[in-house]
Amino acid sequence: MSNTFWNDPIVQSNMKTGATIQDIAAAAGVSKSTVSLVLQHSPKIKAETAEKVREAARALGYVYNRGAANLRGGRSTTIGMVINDLTNPFFVELLVAIERVLAQSGYTTLMAHTAESVATQTRVLQSMREQNVAGLIMSPALGTPDDMPSEIASWGIPLVLAMRPMGPDVDTVGVDNNVGFALATEHLIQQGHTRIAFVGNRAGYAVANERRQGYLSAMARHDLAVADEWIVDVELTPEGGRKAVRAIFDMKHRPTAAVCYNDQVAIGVLHELDRMGKRAGKALAVVGCDNVVAAEHTNPPLTTLSAGAERLGAKASEILLNRIASLPSVSGPPIQYLVKPSLVVRESSIGIPTRAPKAFAQ
Repeated sequence: MSNTFWNDPIVQSNMKTGATIQDIAAAAGVSKSTVSLVLQHSPKIKAETAEKVREAARALGYVYNRGAANLRGGRSTTIGMVINDLTNPFFVELLVAIERVLAQSGYTTLMAHTAESVATQTRVLQSMREQNVAGLIMSPALGTPDDMPSEIASWGIPLVLAMRPMGPDVDTVGVDNNVGFALATEHLIQQGHTRIAFVGNRAGYAVANERRQGYLSAMARHDLAVADEWIVDVELTPEGGRKAVRAIFDMKHRPTAAVCYNDQVAIGVLHELDRMGKRAGKALAVVGCDNVVAAEHTNPPLTTLSAGAERLGAKASEILLNRIASLPSVSGPPIQYLVKPSLVVRESSIGIPTRAPKAFAQ
């Protein structure tokens, strides 16, 4: 047997159990190269043969060292996934969709949660670089430096941004926020509302700016004035939604409807209305954004914008896999894939006031 075989890091990782690729080959009655291909999930091996090899490996207690194989082959099969807020169910649904597509292509996902911390994000990215990830899918933390995408590009690691754009020079998958929030606001206007709040404004936050502009454009098309206090700056969480309701009901010119930054905020609005003994759709019409699984099961069910986490996750994975396949060159210009969301109308936004209030005049 050659020294090359015994120096193989995968073989060395299993010497403590005594199991080697040659042992598996002998037990399964196949060649060493066949065993190697099966352990790497190669589609070139017949299913019956592959199962025979895997059964022999299990019987011998063999553990395949994927990291060592990557070192030997020079190509990683791990994708880094960096998420800014895993407390938001939308990002969980997005992650599941991404993992499914990547797994079908033979990749595993290394996931990290930054909790909107740029410092944590910096450490995570350095760690993933050290892990030699094949590519990155990332939803940047608030305050991420503008040069972050170009720095990652200098590492030779393909990057796709999800939901939070950082300019036209980096592959991005997201939502046409302006169009979506204009659509949501238009729906409330058609329900008879002229006093509509925007809940979840965040100063200096690009996505919040886009969503607010969509809301303002729809109000302007109908010559509806907007009081400054109707643009409510709260955390993008259920607690932020609860705070917004209390603020709205303290206003002199109280809005009768609210379009919320996301479903997390909208769910908080629903909960606070319920605590106050009021019902969404009557006391305050409510529209969210993201169409998370829970939106259909709130009380009342939540009207919300939907772009489809499954669709977005699949597209982000497809773009990244194509970039990886084209390495070391970069094939084609940056891709900006923005979905125009649809409105899923449920009970939380239905119910025109008995007497529609007069439009507010500044």
